[in-house]
Amino acid sequence: MDDERSWWGLEKDSILAALADHYSGEVAGEALIPPREPADLRTRFQEAAPRLTALTERIRRTFDEDQPAAVMIPKLGLNAAGVDEKRKGTFALAVLLGDPTANIPFDNVLWDVKNKSSEKSGHASFSESDRKAVYHTDSASLPIPEHFFFLYAVRAANCGGGISLLRDGRILKQQLEQTSEGREAVRVLSQTKLPKRMPEAFRKHADVADDGNFYAPVISDVEPMWRWREKGLRKGLAANPEYDTPEVRQALTTLTDLLDNGTDEIRTVIPTDGILIVDNHNTLHGRTAFTDPERHLLRLRFHKPGTL
Repeated sequence: MDDERSWWGLEKDSILAALADHYSGEVAGEALIPPREPADLRTRFQEAAPRLTALTERIRRTFDEDQPAAVMIPKLGLNAAGVDEKRKGTFALAVLLGDPTANIPFDNVLWDVKNKSSEKSGHASFSESDRKAVYHTDSASLPIPEHFFFLYAVRAANCGGGISLLRDGRILKQQLEQTSEGREAVRVLSQTKLPKRMPEAFRKHADVADDGNFYAPVISDVEPMWRWREKGLRKGLAANPEYDTPEVRQALTTLTDLLDNGTDEIRTVIPTDGILIVDNHNTLHGRTAFTDPERHLLRLRFHKPGTL
């Protein structure tokens, strides 16, 4: 896609004007917070950016009709834009797809995914290191986790690492159900509400019991299908040994063995100016380690329109 002829080259001015109007003045991309009225801003963007609107309609239709784990757009059309404009352009895309949310415990909607070893925010996260990110789902302890998130590559890693890993949770469940041990794991992880220890800063946003834990099954027949954050779950079980039963331990071992060694893993590199949009309710994701200090992605989570 020729950046000068892309939707951003043609629709940038009207998008920026819509943003300034909604937020009552100029706002930096890194300072963008959830829209006051997402539906109103979505209407403004639909009027201001017909090309971007057409792209997001194709993305939405793909998720609705084909139900993929994720959708990749290898070249979004923002390559020639500065980082601030990349933030605003991807934010507009997210608003057209749904309702963006804040990065708890912060207010901003866009999060920098890069190695921040010398400038950590105090918010422990895979997104602030260059280490491997094991399989997980995002916002697993919220009453309604965001249905989607995207990762946009400001600059892809040049070291061969930073590969995005995806497992379709629907296929993962089918694979578990092919063995007796797997069927028992599905039964235990579907029927047992297990404790996950919640950091203090997150408790006011999560569905937390009086003891400071969030209780939920790992697998569900209703959305989200998967809530998986192994480290928090292990901490919850250690603090509540009455839940750390032999059948729970075996179920977790069966699941983690399949995640580590099973088939149908999707491995993909998000190229510079590429965007990966992931179904967070049905898909587990991770990342290989990387060494390139310049690797830089933007992440934004969003609900389907009108979910909340």
